[in-house]
Amino acid sequence: MKKLTASLIFLLALTTGYSQSDYWQQQVNYYIDVSLNDKEHTLDGFANIEYINNSPDTLRFIWFHLWANAYKNDKTAFSDQLLENGNTKFYFSGKEQKGYINRLAFKVNNVTAVIEDHPQHIDIGKLLLPTPLAPGQRITITTPFHVKLPFNFSRGGHDGQSYQATQWYPKPAVYDKKGWHPMPYLDQGEFYSEFGNYKVNITVPENYVVAATGELQNSTEKEWLKTRASFDWQAGKEKSADGKLLPASKIFPPSSVNIKKLEYRQDNVHDFAWFADKRFIVNEDTCLLTSGRIVKIMTYYTPSHKKTWNESISFTKKAVLHYSSLVGEYPYNIAQVVQGPQSFGGGMEYPTITVISPANDKSSLDQTIAHEVGHNWFYGVLGTNEREYPWLDEGINSYFENKYAAKRYGEPDKYQQIAFESMAVEKTDQPISTASEKFSEINYGLIAYYKTAEWLRYLESQIGKEVFENALKEYYRRWQFRHPHPEDFRKIVEEVSGKKLEAEFALLNAKGVLPNQLRKGTKSLLLFNPKGLDSYLKKPSKELITIGPVIGANSYDKFMVGAFITNVKLPSSKLQYLLSAMYATGSKKIAAIGFISQSFYPNGIFRKIDLGISGSSFTVDEFTNSTGEKLFLGMNKFVPGIRLTLKEKNPRTSFHRYIQFKTYLFNEDGLRFYRDTIINGNDTTITNKFGKTSNNRTLNQLKFVIENNRALYPYSGELKIEQGTDFVRTAFTGNYFFNYVKGGGLNVRLFAGKFFYTSSKTFAQQFATDRYHLNLTGANGYEDYTYSDYFIGRNKFEGLASQQIMNRDGGFKVRTDLLADKIGKTDDWLIAANFSTSIPSAINPLSVLPVKIPLKLFFDIGTFAESWKEGAETDRFLFDAGLHVPLFKETINIYVPLIYSSVFKDYIQSTIPKKGRLWKTISFSIDISNFNFRKIDRNLSF
Repeated sequence: MKKLTASLIFLLALTTGYSQSDYWQQQVNYYIDVSLNDKEHTLDGFANIEYINNSPDTLRFIWFHLWANAYKNDKTAFSDQLLENGNTKFYFSGKEQKGYINRLAFKVNNVTAVIEDHPQHIDIGKLLLPTPLAPGQRITITTPFHVKLPFNFSRGGHDGQSYQATQWYPKPAVYDKKGWHPMPYLDQGEFYSEFGNYKVNITVPENYVVAATGELQNSTEKEWLKTRASFDWQAGKEKSADGKLLPASKIFPPSSVNIKKLEYRQDNVHDFAWFADKRFIVNEDTCLLTSGRIVKIMTYYTPSHKKTWNESISFTKKAVLHYSSLVGEYPYNIAQVVQGPQSFGGGMEYPTITVISPANDKSSLDQTIAHEVGHNWFYGVLGTNEREYPWLDEGINSYFENKYAAKRYGEPDKYQQIAFESMAVEKTDQPISTASEKFSEINYGLIAYYKTAEWLRYLESQIGKEVFENALKEYYRRWQFRHPHPEDFRKIVEEVSGKKLEAEFALLNAKGVLPNQLRKGTKSLLLFNPKGLDSYLKKPSKELITIGPVIGANSYDKFMVGAFITNVKLPSSKLQYLLSAMYATGSKKIAAIGFISQSFYPNGIFRKIDLGISGSSFTVDEFTNSTGEKLFLGMNKFVPGIRLTLKEKNPRTSFHRYIQFKTYLFNEDGLRFYRDTIINGNDTTITNKFGKTSNNRTLNQLKFVIENNRALYPYSGELKIEQGTDFVRTAFTGNYFFNYVKGGGLNVRLFAGKFFYTSSKTFAQQFATDRYHLNLTGANGYEDYTYSDYFIGRNKFEGLASQQIMNRDGGFKVRTDLLADKIGKTDDWLIAANFSTSIPSAINPLSVLPVKIPLKLFFDIGTFAESWKEGAETDRFLFDAGLHVPLFKETINIYVPLIYSSVFKDYIQSTIPKKGRLWKTISFSIDISNFNFRKIDRNLSF
């Protein structure tokens, strides 16, 4: 009776609607036998596929998806996309973690058939039919198959003996009015498959709990599953092959020597997934729909997550009732939720069943279950092309999920809104109508999910809540068990509302914020006042002014305390400013730092143009005479500039380019020594005194920068041209990172610089331009001629502060600051290479610490003009090597030189006492100026 009822629903869905006599869709029925080998992590199966050609076309071939082959090697579209999205785990995985499908031997109506390789994708094949398939005819396609399940890198596979059999069998691609839709498996971008009826037999060791699409037919197994509600198993202590203790999630009970065959059936679905684990607790209940139909609800989870999942049955029932009420009644007899392994990220839906990663709290589990259960309507019953139109399932489903979350937990903070608008302001967002694989990784979530849901809210506001609800219900009623397209959704909304919605649907193809997302007003935020922040997160304003305390410190100003005011926020305003003033307890002066900038977003080759001016005022040196009188020397800096960020054609690119021009205007205090002569009768007194002079200088700087922050082998290049009084300084810096298979890698930095005098070279000019000369060794605070780096003691020559360097030019870590002429300093040319390699955790002595601290080895080699001159006192090529401890994304770096050229060795032995010598040769850098938000998230463009 259940089968007859389901078949009638399917036939009604094909014959009702708005008289679409031209609509048709194929039907594909599956009869599959499959067995699991949990020692080898393999599946062996036989598929019997009935393909019914309901199209008006004669078919001579059928495209097949062999998606298990997406995991076969690192040349697949799946592997390439993961790399583009910054994930290298699959690329560097071993052979034992990869997967494939083979041992295929296709027959059509018992006649051997040939399957041709796709010209590009190994997970797609073309089955050549021995005889053409005419309209209205059907064929039987059979094949054995063998699947090596991969480690669960994406949706399916295994993690130990926890199995997620998804996209595991050979499956015909969709053929519709737009033609064939063969597509490779992707992590970002879901599926499109034909509806049909499934009968699947699954053979596993006897003590496995199996959760699968559809209804279990074995009465004995049903009774056994009821006993699993009280199942409780605690993992013991086990070690891996390398002797390390395994986490509890990686430990499993031994498998039974006996096996069992389980039969599952489900009609009117377009996919079949199953999950198996020996540790599952099984909860079971029923859900009464308003029509009187009863739906069985089942959830499966491991004992270690019982505390979070013990209400999963209740959450699932609430979700089924929520969507049934707002969209249309749930059409199947069972709804199931499965807890996936730790390696599984997020949630993934399949007909009548969904898998979800372990959740940290019940509210997030509740909302994730609602979203994934909701996909039974928007993907399961309404079988849209998820790859081409992700908004039709993810976006509409998110709209209803948001209603569920608001009803259960109230309106959420606007984190997603802030993140989306941050991309929109930067002109790096994309239209809602973008195909899944065309989205950047961050836009896929922010636009296909979030923005689409907001667009639907806007559409609802335009036609009225009740009308919109009726339109969605009619869309579901008319297109259930079929393949609707965007134009079908629009036609129904316009038909039900009685309105032409050209402007509203045009927004699907537009970038930027929606009309209902325009902000108003200005809010103020006092730092450390949570109410102000909460107010902004609940209802973001157009502008946000933040006022708060600020502290600072250096060797001269000592501790500084003050306040700042800024309008910097996310999303960024076109006009941004930050002003900060601090009282310095050491110099008794006011220190200040700030900037103001205006951004423009033109149409053309430039994505963004920034005009701005920055400035700062600090004490940079001090002088104390013999009587103890102290004089503080300050610096004032003003820097107007412009940055032109070029537009990249591909929104998914990790490649960025910009051109920047700045003019540095400095006013610096200098020391002035003089004598004061006092004549009193026959007595003459001469007193040595000192004071300050005020010196002005200007530097023009032009930079051309490219960077590709891709996950595999990222690189960057910078050409810098600087011009000051009587000189031009040019420098090229390139960086390239070579990834290691087990994490970490080798960073290679290349530098080449040339210094030019624009007038005749004299001793006076050499002295005047000394701080601009090229340095083989790390530049000190005085040589930071733009005051771009933070120095604790900018002009200190002893103590810890004197050991700070700037990573520039030759990049050596050894210092020779106590020499009148530093080794490797030149006013001609300099070339250097710097190498830094990570050390595996297994041999990192710092790995014993409770906090993870990386350790690297560095090696620098370089040469400069003077070393090639006749009678040079140094070798032509100099080097140093040692240990590097990077902290906070290499914002702070500690260097311990251990091996170096003899000229450095002679310097160290002659100038640094033997006692404490190693400590005093250590260098460190604080690279705040080089901090980039893309070090935290490669998707960020600001």
